[in-house]
Amino acid sequence: MAASNKWLMSSVAYYLDFFTAPLFVVLALCIAPFHPGQALAGLLGWSLVEYSMHRFLFHSLYRREHWTHHRDVLAYIGISGWKTSSGYAGLLSLAWLTGLTSAFAGLVVGYFCYISLHYVIHRPQHWAYRFIPGLVANHDLHHCKGIEKNFGVSSPLWDHVFRTHVRIEALSKVEERG
Repeated sequence: MAASNKWLMSSVAYYLDFFTAPLFVVLALCIAPFHPGQALAGLLGWSLVEYSMHRFLFHSLYRREHWTHHRDVLAYIGISGWKTSSGYAGLLSLAWLTGLTSAFAGLVVGYFCYISLHYVIHRPQHWAYRFIPGLVANHDLHHCKGIEKNFGVSSPLWDHVFRTHVRIEALSKVEERG
């Protein structure tokens, strides 16, 4: 029995972002000139949003729903693609009005990388799984051991910056001393 069904969704709502995120990026690139610096800032911005949401929202306000995902990693649990797509439609309008469409594109590319990597991390049979052993190890410590560390799924950057990164070797040394 799931701890919470609040984030349980249909397969369409679960997979929708895999189609809409690339469409939003293409649309952003078509409606305005591309600025690489903005795109890089958007990508970096996404990584901070990902880290912050995981650490401060999913492990506090939405803890029960998030731990439901930890218990059943293959269930269609998460934030519905209908909600994220609606949010991105609004953000694209705002980005276009403010001249930040390249930043928006970088942000959505970061989100797409996140959902893609998170999908692969939970599927060892996926062809790309073998290419991300470090991310898999970080995520496994977080998921399987219940360690309140390693909040960055697609990158450990902010875990290093905010000192919430832990490696299995360091954890083993602490367990040996304890």
